[in-house]
Amino acid sequence: MERMCSTVTVSIPQGALRGRRLKTASGRTYCSFQGIPYAKPPVGPLRFKSPEPPEPWSGIRNATKEGNIAPQIDFLMRSKTEYEGDEDCLYLNVYTSKLPTGDNAQLIPVMVWIHGGAFLLGSGNTELYGPDYLMEHDVLLVTFNYRLGVLGFLSTEDELVPGNAGLKDMVMALKWVKSNIARFGGDPGNVTIFGESAGSMSCHILSISSAAKGLFQRVICQSGIPIKGLMGSGGKEQAFGLARALGFTGNTTEELVAFLMEQPARKLVEHAPEAVTKERLEIPAMAPFIPSIEPPGVPDSVLTQDPYDILSSGKFTPVPRIVGVTSREGLIFTQVLNVDKAALRELNLNFQRALPATIPVKKEERIAVARDVKRFYFDNQPLDESTIDLYADLHADLVTIYPSVVTTRILSSMPAAQPTYFYHFDVTTKLNVFKKMYGEQFSGVSHCDDLPYLFSEDKTKDIPKGPETEEGKAIARMTRLWTNFAKTGNPTPDPADPMLSVTWLPFKKDEEYYLDITNDGLSSKKDLMKDRVDFWDRIFRM
Repeated sequence: MERMCSTVTVSIPQGALRGRRLKTASGRTYCSFQGIPYAKPPVGPLRFKSPEPPEPWSGIRNATKEGNIAPQIDFLMRSKTEYEGDEDCLYLNVYTSKLPTGDNAQLIPVMVWIHGGAFLLGSGNTELYGPDYLMEHDVLLVTFNYRLGVLGFLSTEDELVPGNAGLKDMVMALKWVKSNIARFGGDPGNVTIFGESAGSMSCHILSISSAAKGLFQRVICQSGIPIKGLMGSGGKEQAFGLARALGFTGNTTEELVAFLMEQPARKLVEHAPEAVTKERLEIPAMAPFIPSIEPPGVPDSVLTQDPYDILSSGKFTPVPRIVGVTSREGLIFTQVLNVDKAALRELNLNFQRALPATIPVKKEERIAVARDVKRFYFDNQPLDESTIDLYADLHADLVTIYPSVVTTRILSSMPAAQPTYFYHFDVTTKLNVFKKMYGEQFSGVSHCDDLPYLFSEDKTKDIPKGPETEEGKAIARMTRLWTNFAKTGNPTPDPADPMLSVTWLPFKKDEEYYLDITNDGLSSKKDLMKDRVDFWDRIFRM
């Protein structure tokens, strides 16, 4: 529980900031600076453009309040029709357990969190990502907001709007950290980026992009690595689709961009789902504007090839990383998938529609492959409300688990490979908010349900988390692993640590080690979900 102690001031090149000294539930003091602009507001002529450096201010800026979140409709946690946010959203928050006390002060490791939300919702704010647990471990935490959905990822596939404004916001935030974080006590030469879901995908993209080279030293990817073909073209088609839904009648991208620049942000966000046809059941139908491959010649491109092709080429600088998944990633999708009963019946009859276009199977073979997939996951049971969790497993394997394993295999096989640690999170306590919301009747841990063990959040504030509770023990283990990695590059540097009592072995090409994180503690295992991974190995190698 945060308790305010006093105010504190830090000066950076932009100006002076007044933050707060707060205390964690255990009584440890940390300093909080919120709502710091890391770029100019991307409004007016800067809509859809790359972020520009922030402007200075006079006097002392109040940094005791979080900045605006990006325009969005949060269909997961709130009403599906509730629009919120503001285009002026490029703000970050700094939480530091140790401000510098002089020119020779020892700087502490920096952890920069990139929030998830399918690239169309969420924020870095304390509603979900409070710093209390991490502030127990002598690190500095940065969270931030970036442009989402149509405003962050619209692309015309040319120089007018090359796309990935949201990814470029992330690069700008990391440049701000490199330039300014020492003034808050953070070490700009010891930065770990970490994220979950879309934030994890973003971390992976940044880790293989020349645009972000040198801005961080380690990476943690939680439940999300982009599968081959996901970040493709199609942005132009969807941009035109949205504009047509709003009454646009022109034909050129110049006319298109001029039209979209005139529309209120709220109108663009509320009508974004109309950018794709309702017949599509793949991810773009839920999130029509996501990162894409940028056209050639864009000076500040973040993504110029498919992430899988960059990974396979080895043409990037590898860094130590943690990659992992929860035990039942797909539970978060059960409610979304169960809403449309007619779509479920259609899928049951034409199961090939459940297979994403990215599966490397010839058109004439898709029906046979779909039959094999249905037999493997459903054992010839029908797809309906009673087996929706099995369909969620299929969806999770394709989107999260298999890409994570394959990516880790490639990383561990590189000539200049850095240690990559894989984990499987299977802790169930009262903190598992998403499981309670979407799949309480099923076994396992949902997508997103590792987050309450790293961050304090509003929905769990009244749940006891003392050191003797199951929740408190799990929080202590997770935060110790993550901050050990941020400090040293090794999540278990001390085998004698009684809290961890295990050596987390790096994933190897021929020994696919992972750390199993359960209610009972930690254990080293090999070959995660082998039967399911082997099945997709056979499909993708056909």
